[in-house]
Amino acid sequence: MNMLRTDASSANPARQSCCARSALDLDASFCEECGKPLYRCMAHAECGGLLDEGDMCPVCVNLELSLNAGAASSVREGGKLALPLTIRNASNVGRPLFITGLWITENDGPPRELKLPFARIEPQQTANVAVRTEILKYAGVHQVDLLIAVSTRYQWRQEEYVFSSNIIFPVEPKDPGGPATTINVNAQEVGAGFTVYNPTRIEADRSAGAPPQIEPLRLSHKRADAAERDYHKRGLDNGIRVPRDVELVWRGFSPDEAPFDGPIVKASGMLIAGRNSRRAGNDICLRVGEGLDELSLSISRLLFSLYIESGAFKLRAEGQYGLKVNDRQLKRTETMTLKSGDVIRPVVKAPSALSISVAFEIEHDDVRRIILTRESAK
Repeated sequence: MNMLRTDASSANPARQSCCARSALDLDASFCEECGKPLYRCMAHAECGGLLDEGDMCPVCVNLELSLNAGAASSVREGGKLALPLTIRNASNVGRPLFITGLWITENDGPPRELKLPFARIEPQQTANVAVRTEILKYAGVHQVDLLIAVSTRYQWRQEEYVFSSNIIFPVEPKDPGGPATTINVNAQEVGAGFTVYNPTRIEADRSAGAPPQIEPLRLSHKRADAAERDYHKRGLDNGIRVPRDVELVWRGFSPDEAPFDGPIVKASGMLIAGRNSRRAGNDICLRVGEGLDELSLSISRLLFSLYIESGAFKLRAEGQYGLKVNDRQLKRTETMTLKSGDVIRPVVKAPSALSISVAFEIEHDDVRRIILTRESAK
């Protein structure tokens, strides 16, 4: 009896329960029991989830992969194998998952992207896709690696992740005179996997009244952080990633104009900037001078928001007058990824009157500090 097996480890665990209890207070920024910062999911209002160590909400992103029960196919040297894959959104809250990519790699060959007839999977629902191998040219052990990219969305924001799984199975030598080898799902075998049967054995078992397999085979999977960078699903195009716990450092701001240095720990996960003072609800007060002069009045009360999304530092224009980043003018609701060296210019009609420069400090391809420096015309 030969075995086809799957290999991968489980996903990252959820945050401690004490943090979840503290996060019920939306004004809380740190866990009152363990002292850790509370990094809430962007959809915390719907899911109540906290981000795990990989910046993922395990409540919203609960993916299950399996191979269909009763799947069978001949697999011989020179043939192909179809693996009927089922993707399930196992989230217990009303949060859909979006499948943004599926790739297959065989025996260290180049990846092939599969076209999917679906994109959205509702909670507790499944979608099916046939993963077909290339021609199996050689007998022996064959490996299929799967990469699946998923996203979760809330309002205009989106977080993307990539998971990997793999399947190993034997390819029988080509022998026209012998019986074909059939692969059937057998989820009850020790070690989890496919069991390879000879068709005559299957027929004999059926004639003896043995029940057919009715349970799908669960495939284990794990986060593929390297693939997330390579496929530009998380982080910047140059492979640099901005984690949710990145420290923001405010230079050139007075104490009443900007928050304390540190990560974004607000319940919304966003910082709001504009003409309004911090007492009026803004996190960053932007005024050219000390009072409300003409240039300051041209800055919207709510001008832009800053947040971390899919490993990138993002800005969203919120004000009716817009703003500039470098030489690009942003209109209301436009978003862009901020990079080291970018300059935010809040006063469109006088770009040099006030600016905020962005600088990254990087360690091991992760941005550990973002320094935001305020400068105004003399």
